[in-house]
Amino acid sequence: MPSDEVLTSRIAGEQHDNAVEAWGEAGWAQVGRLCRFFDGMGMKGLDCPAPEIRPKPS
Repeated sequence: MPSDEVLTSRIAGEQHDNAVEAWGEAGWAQVGRLCRFFDGMGMKGLDCPAPEIRPKPS
């Protein structure tokens, strides 16, 4: 449950939005990993998203 500050502070609102977005992205990344795992195990009828390609740190 977001605090009242989320509604009254632009910065707190943006931080809350960023946290919710990161949570959702992490969840969908896990769904993709599970889909690709089961696809690799031979499960039929899957349409898995491509894995995210992250740049390597320099």
